[in-house]
Amino acid sequence: MSNKNFLPLPTGNSDFTDIRAKNRYYVDKSPYLKTVFSEDVPAEGSVVADGSAVLLFTRPRRFGKTLLMDMFESFLKISESNPGDTSLQKELFKGLKILEDKEFCEKYMGRFPVIFISLKDVGGTTFEATYKMFADTVYEVANQYKYLLNSTKLDDDDKAILRQLTDINYLEDDKNSSRLKKSLKHLSAFLYKEYGIRPILLIDEYDVPLANASYHDTTNKKLYSNDKSFVADYHENMVTLIKGFFGILKDKNTLTRTVLTGCLKVAKNSLFTGVNNFSVNSVTDNERKYTGIIGFTKEETQKFLKDYELDDYATIVKEHYDGYRFFDKEMFCPWDVVKFVRKNFDFKQNRELQKIVAGNYWADSTSDKSLSDYIGYLTDKDNQRMQDLIDGKSISFKLNESMNYDTLSEHNSDDFWSLLLHTGYLTVDFEKTDENELTKDSSSDKNIFARIPNLEIKECFTNNIQNRFNTEVVPNNIADTLANSLFEGKADTASDTIFELLQRYISIRDTATKAPFENYYHGFLNGLFSNCSKGFFSEYHSNCEAGDGYADIVFKSKREDKAVIIEIKAASAGADLITLSENAVAQIDRKNYAEPFVQSRMISSIYTYGIAFSGKNCFITCKKIK
Repeated sequence: MSNKNFLPLPTGNSDFTDIRAKNRYYVDKSPYLKTVFSEDVPAEGSVVADGSAVLLFTRPRRFGKTLLMDMFESFLKISESNPGDTSLQKELFKGLKILEDKEFCEKYMGRFPVIFISLKDVGGTTFEATYKMFADTVYEVANQYKYLLNSTKLDDDDKAILRQLTDINYLEDDKNSSRLKKSLKHLSAFLYKEYGIRPILLIDEYDVPLANASYHDTTNKKLYSNDKSFVADYHENMVTLIKGFFGILKDKNTLTRTVLTGCLKVAKNSLFTGVNNFSVNSVTDNERKYTGIIGFTKEETQKFLKDYELDDYATIVKEHYDGYRFFDKEMFCPWDVVKFVRKNFDFKQNRELQKIVAGNYWADSTSDKSLSDYIGYLTDKDNQRMQDLIDGKSISFKLNESMNYDTLSEHNSDDFWSLLLHTGYLTVDFEKTDENELTKDSSSDKNIFARIPNLEIKECFTNNIQNRFNTEVVPNNIADTLANSLFEGKADTASDTIFELLQRYISIRDTATKAPFENYYHGFLNGLFSNCSKGFFSEYHSNCEAGDGYADIVFKSKREDKAVIIEIKAASAGADLITLSENAVAQIDRKNYAEPFVQSRMISSIYTYGIAFSGKNCFITCKKIK
């Protein structure tokens, strides 16, 4: 065991003060304080160096956004008991690079009232539940400023409002929503009166409530579709609440600076309409000064590993957790690197080297429910893209930088790939992407190339996305049983099997979509058959060219003596599924989909199937050709 003294590792929390006070290991991001907050030249309205009074950073989760924001607050926040006293900051930032810049520290350290609010835990299954969580979050923030009730600079009306903001029962009552929406505006006004300095506002994970609202709103629409009293307005109500809450951003004379973090830039909801000097820095941005602000750079990761005598495993760490590119910087996911060191440090020190492994920590830390909802709507082109990614290739698509949570139900395939990029499943391939594409206005289509960043994400991609049916839909050998029933012409058995799976699967997924219904069920069946035993089929094709068109699904038995041809139809509730399935079989006949198999002497039987779907129901018509 080494005689070296090692700093305690971070516990996974995002509390900068706790990390520094307990002398835990910290990757120094303090120089970015100057990058974000220093003034370029004295200008009207006191703007930041890039001219932005409001700055939004969009990065995947688990990349250290909250810790960064907490560090900002710790450095900037004025002492409530003794304004001008910076002894706490000097202690917390001792040994960090920012203290070397005495001019900046003199001007900014401990000089500003700061409002820091994180929305990362605000998300219930209904708007009513989330509203209370939102109110609780505002209540906790407002209570930090309860000392202003003793201020001589606030009048009685101000104090009456502050008492309301620190009264949880008052805030949770939706009749008082206007007060909740204006809470940031009220708090900033009180702090300005008290200190004579416009506050700095920090909002972490601003889009989490919208993401939760979008997912649960569409889910609730399905779950309560037969309940006439149910009104599906969760997302719309959340947009209204957030829009009112962010209203303060439109007043340039209220705040010194605002910094937000999130996964997506939400544009179509008009959350930021009317906000002046608004700037967004995303994973596709080519502005070098911010590329290393969130996440671990290659150099930071190498130093971290060396400090814990794990640098001889740098190649393994690189293969599993590297691969992200934020323009000019090679980036690692901090969550993964810290977890790797924590899990393997003792093994290295005890020379139990055989136990050192690169675990998949991403899979346990993320939950992107909306991703799996897309799978059934992807086209065959998208399926090929998915295979290309698994094979280590880059894919191209039109990047949607202003995705909107309430339009995800349209299931546009470009949005799917954009969502994968924003959430960390993909990274931009800057070597193949034309830099001119990245400089286009956000309203213009940007044609980019992207790839899977590393082995960890490749595993997640394969297990959690491509093969999602394994655990959710297809237990044991149901897929084999279904395929065998189709080989034998047992339409009733196949129909019963699919029906039972629909009951189970559709009940936990939103099927409301603006995409063609057939796309969803086509993907559903492809997912089912992908779970057949290895070598079960001699051939399997989706959208196979046959006869005078393209058959939806075609497969042959292992011995190549049996063939199945499937045509899929789908309709809304109340449709005549029998007629629809019969029309599907007739289409197979009319377009001669079976012709390639009829001519084969090896094939002794050919069954054609029309499978009609509607919601959680289906009907199968069978016709034997040979």
